[in-house]
Amino acid sequence: MAIESTTRGSMVDAIGKVDTTAPFTDVEPEKLREERQSELKTRAQKAREEEDDDEEQVGRFRRITPKVLKKLSKEQKLYNTASLNDKLYLHYHGFQKIEGLEEWTGLRALWLEGNGFTAIEGLETLTDLRCLYAHQNCIKEIGGLDHCPLMASINLSNNMIQSISSLSCLRKLSTLQIANNHLTTADDLRHLLEVPAITVLDLQNNRLEDVEIFDVLEAMPCLAVLQLQGNPVIPKVTMYRRKTIHRCKALSYLDDRPIFEEERKAVEAWAIGGLPAEREERRRQREEKELAHRKNLDHMMSMQKGQTVTRHVDGFNNPLPEVEDDDNEGDDKERTSEERKKEQEERYRKEQEEKATERDMYDRALNAVERKKRELMRKKAEKAAAEAQASEAAAGATDAGAGAEEEEEEEDVPLNRGGGAKAAAAAKAPEWSAEGVDEEEESVPPPLAGAAPRAGGGGTTSGGDATSDGFVQTYIAASAFEGAKEGYVFKSGHKGLGYYRDGAHSTVRGEKAKETKAEVIEQEDLDELD
Repeated sequence: MAIESTTRGSMVDAIGKVDTTAPFTDVEPEKLREERQSELKTRAQKAREEEDDDEEQVGRFRRITPKVLKKLSKEQKLYNTASLNDKLYLHYHGFQKIEGLEEWTGLRALWLEGNGFTAIEGLETLTDLRCLYAHQNCIKEIGGLDHCPLMASINLSNNMIQSISSLSCLRKLSTLQIANNHLTTADDLRHLLEVPAITVLDLQNNRLEDVEIFDVLEAMPCLAVLQLQGNPVIPKVTMYRRKTIHRCKALSYLDDRPIFEEERKAVEAWAIGGLPAEREERRRQREEKELAHRKNLDHMMSMQKGQTVTRHVDGFNNPLPEVEDDDNEGDDKERTSEERKKEQEERYRKEQEEKATERDMYDRALNAVERKKRELMRKKAEKAAAEAQASEAAAGATDAGAGAEEEEEEEDVPLNRGGGAKAAAAAKAPEWSAEGVDEEEESVPPPLAGAAPRAGGGGTTSGGDATSDGFVQTYIAASAFEGAKEGYVFKSGHKGLGYYRDGAHSTVRGEKAKETKAEVIEQEDLDELD
């Protein structure tokens, strides 16, 4: 106060110091003096206001006064007329009591969190108030809301409330957040039944340990969002989520995740038939989703291709209904039901093959080996029977054909009577078909009559007369063409100019060789099987 009096005195002295000895020769100096005096008075008034503000800032903003509200309105860029504002922020200022809001009749949202309020009061004139945020205070009891019938949302979290009360007058209250308080029993929540419009209820981190609270929650007809995490009652309830969903029929969000229609149907099935019924319901839902996805995919493909796509089959092996496309009605009429059925069966078979497991592939491979084994055994039996039959026929024909063979040997006419030694040597010589003779020389044509012996006549297969055992020449030397000879061709070959054996039968012998090779391979397979 001494500082204030000194300051004010100095200002008065400054204002009062005027030079009276100077002559007033003009009006201009007098006007300057008046302006200077008014400026000094303005400065003195501002100094007094600042001193008043310093006095009020001791224990900053502990009371809500009109002056504080005016300053906050300026900071928040609100209207100077209090009744025109629909929101007001009074959070985190350390106020101890709700007061001074009589002129703020148009408020719809009021923020009061982070102060030191011990009760809800001073809201008698706020009849249009819809939202009240009074969390993080020291409120011990709910009250003072009788004059706010339009209240829709209240946040009273992080207070010291021990029981819910005085909310029956709020018929439009839909959201109540009362987490981190001191609620303990079902009786502390029973007052909620008098507020049937509540859809969102936050009871996290309280002290609820009474199982009967679920009876209260079940009786709330519009409860859609419920948060109960952090309460001692949760571990006491087995299958807590299933039971809560089953009892609260309108619930769409529980704790940390939503409740979809699929989960609710599964819970209803669990309530009727236990876990097996729930698994069956979930399987049915998966198949239904796959069916819808396939229908959408087929419809998109039909739109892209301009024609109806064959339907897939669902998990129950039933054909999917056809998608009705106006542009493809003519194509649907042309296709018969049998064709569609065959295409569906073929598609289903391919899908099943693609889904085959490793065990299925192993079984198919094993079955293929078994089929191959049975086929080889059958061929082996047929071959043995054919060999037995052939041996019996050969044994019967040996005796009957012995005399005929002797007669044929006698009737054979040798081409060269004087070549006995040569014929004998030729009989002992290696077969030409296996030792480097051309394929033309492999087949044996009929013997030639009057064939001339080879020059220098040796006893080889390349020239000479036929022997007594029916051997026939494969080459006849000739210096010039002597006319056509049956079974021979005149040409210049690897042995020189002459008549060579005709190769007309080489193709037949080649085919016989291929058949022999196939029989050898088949015999090897049979030996390996044995």
